[in-house]
Amino acid sequence: MQARAATLAAAARRLNSEGGEKAARAPFFLAFLTDPRGPGPLLVASVLPRGTALVFRDYDSPERAARARALSTLCAGRGVLFLVGADAGLAADVGAAGVHLRSDQLRTPPATARGLVVTAACHDAGELALAASIGADAAFLSPAFATQSHPGAKALGADEFKRLAIAAALPVLALGGVDETGAALLAGPNVAGFGAIGAFAPRR
Repeated sequence: MQARAATLAAAARRLNSEGGEKAARAPFFLAFLTDPRGPGPLLVASVLPRGTALVFRDYDSPERAARARALSTLCAGRGVLFLVGADAGLAADVGAAGVHLRSDQLRTPPATARGLVVTAACHDAGELALAASIGADAAFLSPAFATQSHPGAKALGADEFKRLAIAAALPVLALGGVDETGAALLAGPNVAGFGAIGAFAPRR
């Protein structure tokens, strides 16, 4: 797991360094997004390098607050930004660094997000514009490639992803089927890095 995290971080750093001045303003260059299909978040948090992020997307578990608090503490001790998905109130309660907004939250962002790092889930130019208009610090644009998380979703592909990223007013990170190989295809202006789920699983 540590080797996978290091490999992904190196690829994400390259994207960020090649993305130019706007990309450099992103609060992180690599993120692990929690998902039932992915590795355990405590394990991933324990190997993420400094300057990366963990986005907690556990929406239904009765132990959600306790898990968020444990992850927030672990991430803070390792120099990893911890963001809570869709719940700025919980983010503030557990001392998280930020909140990750779903695309359906962009028109009415929570007031409690003020003072937190804010990232946004985006899928097209309109949502990227909305994210910029509410002052989000970065956007995850997806799906860059075909992904098991959303098997029916049409992938943007490298060319369309880069076209949308260069036109966006905020730093853009790729999400959806991205690993160290696919990341190299996405390099371009304002591409600040990427987020991943399954790519963190050890290769067999």
